[in-house]
Amino acid sequence: MSDQYPVPGPLNGVKVIAFEHAWAAPYGTMMLADMGADVVKIEPPGLGDHVRAWTRNDLGGQSPHFLAVNRNKRSLVLDLKNPAGVETARTLIAEADALVENFSPGTMAKLGLDYETVRAINPELVYCSVSGFGETGPYSHRRAYDLLIQAEGGILSVTGADEHTPAKVGTAVVDILTAMVAAFSVASAVRGKEAHGAGRYIDVSMLDVTASVMAFNIFSYGISGVMPKPIGTAHPLLAPYEVYETGTHPVAIAILTEAHWATFCTLIGKPELCAQDEFATAPQRVANRELLNERLRPVFAEWDGTKLVDTLAEAGLACANVNDVAAILRHPQLAERGFFTDWQVAGQQLKAPGAPWRMTDAPQPEDRLPAQAPGMHAESVLRDWAGADDEAIGKLRADGALG
Repeated sequence: MSDQYPVPGPLNGVKVIAFEHAWAAPYGTMMLADMGADVVKIEPPGLGDHVRAWTRNDLGGQSPHFLAVNRNKRSLVLDLKNPAGVETARTLIAEADALVENFSPGTMAKLGLDYETVRAINPELVYCSVSGFGETGPYSHRRAYDLLIQAEGGILSVTGADEHTPAKVGTAVVDILTAMVAAFSVASAVRGKEAHGAGRYIDVSMLDVTASVMAFNIFSYGISGVMPKPIGTAHPLLAPYEVYETGTHPVAIAILTEAHWATFCTLIGKPELCAQDEFATAPQRVANRELLNERLRPVFAEWDGTKLVDTLAEAGLACANVNDVAAILRHPQLAERGFFTDWQVAGQQLKAPGAPWRMTDAPQPEDRLPAQAPGMHAESVLRDWAGADDEAIGKLRADGALG
């Protein structure tokens, strides 16, 4: 893999300095780096980003959390409790197009690196703060992690088998969605800066993002007055639309229209279901969901899951196998699109997910691995961004700026 930064892409020439940790900002800056931005990740002295320590006995000291969201970035350690470290940060901020941070609200102000302060040295800077509840409001200083915002933002109230057993989405979905909003906002603001010559401040809240993705449930409640509840994998407006067991493995089936329903009944050998009043329309099927499922379960039990999915898909119906991680890694569609790449991490070969897009005239870049050690790119960053020579870098080290 190449050691040259940044990777080729449409954001080449854009410099992003990231005061970040965990996921809610790092996934977003990784998206910017995948697009070709030169992203410099600022880490604290010692351990660095604290998720580097999120490991398990069977992981050989590696952190899946860190590996997942830090490719294509350079790492620089700055001691922001040291005046020389803060001054170095200011020097780099003066050269940046964008700054992304997800410290607790008020932290950057205490460091003298808040937007109102640094805009004086870089009026065109796009500055994005990512936090759990936003920079303002009565909850702004509360701690926030993905689970907590799934709870506070209502996702847990509609996820799970029933209302007595709420379930967390099995990946850090709020962190990722928030990061995507942040990346979109920063890229848009950088475009605006190029057009109008002015930077701006962006306040991205995990709770705001979560409330926005709950829009369907909010509208449904507003119209009907019926409180949305967890219904497993089912859909509140459609049936059949959920995961079913087959003779081999579970599959997901989603019937969206009456034409699809008629086709579906014919393909599974149960055309008589279409003639029953209880199942004549989607609202009727939803009202009689359990009766419908009682009729469908023994039918599906006779099918091989893969054969059922292939049969329905060939007819244009929506369906899927329920895949585990091993199945994802060997998925033929992902293989055809070259989604996974091979990484060598601590002597171990790993399959690594790539950027989730394809562009004409912009082939998938060769990944630069996440920084194995905090600050390992200090010299290249200081040379490229600040024009520092060996003597200047040595002085920064002596002054404790680099931790």
